[in-house]
Formats: sequence, C-alpha cells, structure tokens
Amino acid sequence: MIFRWSIWGGHISKNIELLRYSILSFKKQFGNDHQYIIYTDNISFVLKYLDIGVDVREFSSDQNSQFCVTSKTTWLKWCPSSRLDVNQDEFYIDSDVFLLKYPEEIDLILSNPKIKFAITDEFLGQPYQHGAMHKKATLDTPFVNAGFFIQKAGHDISSDLIEEFKWWQKNIKHSEQTHHDEQGALAVALTKYLVNDELFILPKEKYMLISKTANVGIENLDNVTLFHATYPTHPAFYKFKDFLEKIIHENK
Repeated sequence: MIFRWSIWGGHISKNIELLRYSILSFKKQFGNDHQYIIYTDNISFVLKYLDIGVDVREFSSDQNSQFCVTSKTTWLKWCPSSRLDVNQDEFYIDSDVFLLKYPEEIDLILSNPKIKFAITDEFLGQPYQHGAMHKKATLDTPFVNAGFFIQKAGHDISSDLIEEFKWWQKNIKHSEQTHHDEQGALAVALTKYLVNDELFILPKEKYMLISKTANVGIENLDNVTLFHATYPTHPAFYKFKDFLEKIIHENK
C-alpha cells in the first residue's frame, strides 16, 4: 500500500504538526510495512520535523507534470502525478486527516471487485464545495470531500482528472478560481464511477468532517474511525489532540 501526503509553501510552517500526527495515526493502524510518502517544495524543513520513517520527496520540476502548478486551487496535492503506482492500493491523505481506529470499511472496499475508488463524504453537500467546477457538475455529481481518497490496485483516476484539469485551465478565469476547484474536479471525474456503483463514499458518521460549520457540537470520538479537522484553522485538531495522542502512543 501507498499512503501519500503533500505540503508546500506557507502550509508547511502552519500545518507541520498536523501532518506529523496524521502520518503517525495511519502508521499506528497500518504498521510500517507500507510506503509513506510526502511531496513538498521544502525537503529540509519537512525532514527537520518529521523524523518518523517517511519518504520525503521534492515536487517535480518536470514541466510535463500536469498538476505541478501553483494557484489558489490545490492542484499541487497531486504533484507529480495523481497515481504513483497503479499496481498498489494508494491512499491520498490531507495533512489534517487523522485515523483513530482500524478502518474496517477499507477491507470491504479492497475485497469488493466492483469498487474502484473510495472517498469521504461532505458534511452537507452545497455547490460551493465544487468550486468553479460547479459549472460542469451534473445532478449525478457527488458532494464528496477530497481530503481522503483511495485508488485500488489496477485502477487510476489520472486520465479522468487530467481531463477535468484541462477543462478548468481552459474555462475558469483566474478571478473565478477557488480553493475547492480541485475537489470539484475530482467529484466530476468520479461521477461516472458513482453512477456505475464503482465508487464507495465512506459513511460520514464514522469518517467525519469537523470544523466551525460541520459537527460543531461533537464532544466524543468513540464511534469515529477517521476525522478531518478542516481548513483554515483546524479547531478539531486542537480540541482532540490529547485524545489522538493517547491513541497513537497506546501500547507502546
């Protein structure tokens, strides 16, 4: 299996602590016999804070790398490619996503031959969550959260996502770009897989978004498998940091 993260620019100093906890939470549940990879534009800084057995790699300088572009939209998270090894199960994880217990749903997804991809659900689907890509979304396009996305071995979202990326480049003006455009592009790319029952959307009560507008009053994570302490201030991380710390260091 491959577990991959990306962090760059001003996000590094702001979110390096969150990234560390995110990686440790996945290593706690899945162990050390997998690939844990971080892509960044500042290897030395990241390595200084993440001496935890991860492979830290520089963003590609290859101009042919489709997603290695800097913009308000987070395309850089897919640099150098949205698929690193099609022969392995591959997990993309945002730096503010934390795993609290072994995700049993993942075993079901990986053992189901029809499922190709899996992704987290949105708290409450709204057009802004597709960003400027709402222009291309259809009634079938899901409101999903791109902070945690799985590509099963043998399957690759790259060609579909590149198609949406090129459409975005051609049709979305700089003034129209939003933070959510990449998520919207992924949602559009996944639409046909949802229609064909090849996309698994993880249950939102167990794979939970927590922010100032989502699941605001939650005080107990006992029944939660994974939580996403969403941007920009990540209040849920600081609220549940001690709880997360205990889980990571349990039985050590």
